[in-house]
Amino acid sequence: MKDLVPQILEYVSSPFKLFAIVIMATLAFVGYFVWENQAVMIGAYSKSKERPTLNSSKFDQSARTVFKGTNADVVVIFSVDSILGKRVVERVYMADGARHKEFDGNDIGLFNRNVRNNEDIIRLMANEVPCSEYPTAQSEIGIWYKSIGINYTCRISIPPDSNQFIGQMTVGWKEKPKGDPEAILSISALMLSRK
Repeated sequence: MKDLVPQILEYVSSPFKLFAIVIMATLAFVGYFVWENQAVMIGAYSKSKERPTLNSSKFDQSARTVFKGTNADVVVIFSVDSILGKRVVERVYMADGARHKEFDGNDIGLFNRNVRNNEDIIRLMANEVPCSEYPTAQSEIGIWYKSIGINYTCRISIPPDSNQFIGQMTVGWKEKPKGDPEAILSISALMLSRK
């Protein structure tokens, strides 16, 4: 080691050579790290392949099922990454068939400063279907819900399984729906996931 450091310093006579040494050292470290942790990385990759994914080809059909079965005014489908705390709007549907594409791709966050939102997310993770009056906005998209007159909402996890929370469907009504929409929401949420 004593002889190696002076030889490296003697070799470094230009910025290009210094850059090359830094790159080689970084690649050597990354290679060593990957080699030493390959079992962990392969296990994580295998586990991630077991998780379901959102089935975007069924978004339209699922929304139509909700509208027909519950007379909802709005259906919003989110993808969720509970590890990174992300909740991203995938689609926004209106009862008249219109889509609000300006929300597509917006990350509104999973947890925020709103206690009711956070309670609902915890209930979703526990495989519950939180339905309640929606008196005030709970998130960025909630401001839009209120602007179109939504006063009652239900949320369901996608798929409706406490161990596989990869998405969320929020359904809104201007007035509280007659009957219990939970059965239709469960069927529609199952449509949205694939193994």
